[in-house]
Amino acid sequence: MLKHLFIALGCLYLAGCSLQKTQPALPLGPTLSWQDHQALLKQYASWELSGKVGIRTPEDNQTASLKWLQIKQTYQIDIHGPWGQGGASIAGMPGEVTVNVSGDKQYTGVSPEQILYEKLGWDLPISDIYWWIRGLPSPAKPYTHSLENNRLKNLQQDGWEIQYLRYNSLTPALPNKLSLSRNDLKITVVINSWIKQ
Repeated sequence: MLKHLFIALGCLYLAGCSLQKTQPALPLGPTLSWQDHQALLKQYASWELSGKVGIRTPEDNQTASLKWLQIKQTYQIDIHGPWGQGGASIAGMPGEVTVNVSGDKQYTGVSPEQILYEKLGWDLPISDIYWWIRGLPSPAKPYTHSLENNRLKNLQQDGWEIQYLRYNSLTPALPNKLSLSRNDLKITVVINSWIKQ
């Protein structure tokens, strides 16, 4: 079950996040408005991020390493357990997604949501993560939010609660730590680096 959750989490990041290398922090001066901050983040098309992900359920806690390469609408996401044990590799582009689980099983489909739901029984908002990981609400669904320094602090969307716990010091600022929770599932993502591709 936990292996499937790691696959599901990996697919969460599939939605097609698009980030370019962040620019160095601007000298002290006026803070970007929320609208300007959003506009800059929406322009990101290609990036590589690396970090860790933690998954907590009432039954178990697990951590894994995360590497996500996004080149416009094409992505490759790798999730591996401690010391490289187990994991999943997810590759996709619009209309075509492949998930490899520990090199043993391969699933294909038209969307990460489809694969997760049909093959693993998970109903996760993969397409929304594309936006959430960058500190943006998904434009496809209604949401409520609160800001701190003109950046998202809390976001409620599609039954999920997203908390932005830390941002980097670049302009525009990108999330370095966030948590996503719904019911008894809590996912914490710590991003060590964002690199423009």
